[in-house]
Amino acid sequence: MSKLITTPKGKAVYPRIDNPDTKFNEDGVYTCKLHVSEADYNAFKESYDAMFERAYKKECEEKGKTLRKAASSPVRVTDDGDYEIYAKQVAKRNTSKGLIEFSVAVYDSQGNKMDSAPKIGSGSTLRASVEPSFWFVSSQGFGCTLRLRAVQVIDLVEYGGGNNSESFGFDGVEGGFVAETTDEPIPVTAGDSEDSYDF
Repeated sequence: MSKLITTPKGKAVYPRIDNPDTKFNEDGVYTCKLHVSEADYNAFKESYDAMFERAYKKECEEKGKTLRKAASSPVRVTDDGDYEIYAKQVAKRNTSKGLIEFSVAVYDSQGNKMDSAPKIGSGSTLRASVEPSFWFVSSQGFGCTLRLRAVQVIDLVEYGGGNNSESFGFDGVEGGFVAETTDEPIPVTAGDSEDSYDF
């Protein structure tokens, strides 16, 4: 039987945790891609691979033959060389017992459960609680999906703000121009208004 496992902390990439993605599935899917350090990735993958091989061996024994393994994996190195752990969870599913709805529990850095999920955006530092779900499809082979059950927000970067340099893709450049900051409002001269400027 599958059990919950906790990922190492990593940087979230386009997470969909507060509201599911309905682009390819009208029922919605919660997703979280975490980019972790190489050392953390190797340690997590070693544990994951051992679990996968046990489940694979059992499935082969039940089927009475050697099965093909699926080409995709939720624990992978991306084309850009990032060490990625990918988890997802459908938002709802129709079953023989009726419609079942799912959500992803969200905890803060101190382990306190939050009543509602904040707008967790790319760049947030998270850990995820995932449940390995092994499957076999003849056209794809034997594989695994990491079901996203909960996340812990260690450092929050909210999406939709667009109010800092990181949200526009700018990072610091050493030795460059540094603006003077002030809390005083910028004076507006007579005749100045938003309508005066052609953007």
